[in-house]
Amino acid sequence: MITYLQLLDTQQEKTVFAVLYEKYHRQLYNRAMHLVKDSAAAEDLVHETFLTVTKNMDKIMGADYMKNWGYLLTILQHLTFNEMKKQKKISSHDMETDYGWTASEKNIEDEYISRETAVLLAKLIRQLDYPYRQVICLQYYNGMKTREIAEVMNLSRENVKKISKRAREKLKKQLIERGYGG
Repeated sequence: MITYLQLLDTQQEKTVFAVLYEKYHRQLYNRAMHLVKDSAAAEDLVHETFLTVTKNMDKIMGADYMKNWGYLLTILQHLTFNEMKKQKKISSHDMETDYGWTASEKNIEDEYISRETAVLLAKLIRQLDYPYRQVICLQYYNGMKTREIAEVMNLSRENVKKISKRAREKLKKQLIERGYGG
């Protein structure tokens, strides 16, 4: 943790960061392990998450527990996604060059439609209001169970289930309105 503290300017930033690190380090590691299932990769992701935080302390200062936890999870999620994307490109490239496998036009079209839908869905999720966006992100992007979300957001399990259901209904309606699904 000393390395991180050396990157910060003020004593107040160092104090806030130390509290964040002590409070969330283990939880972030557990979440990263859940996502990547590799302890070295999970440690790297948590390290990168805290490095990112040192560069963005303005977003942490004065924020409450839920916002800080959500911010840390978002950073971890983006780093994990980017890492998986890099690995997928490498493995996909290796298969094509090493084994002469190439995707058919149909597979490319399906992949494009899937990506287009995923991009639209991500945009629609970002447009959801609180608490719908947070519940969906924690549930699907971070793989948290209803019980875990209820604890983090200080809600009952039933409330989390209702929020999740309503959020999914809103997303489905918006996708249908845009011509996806039916």
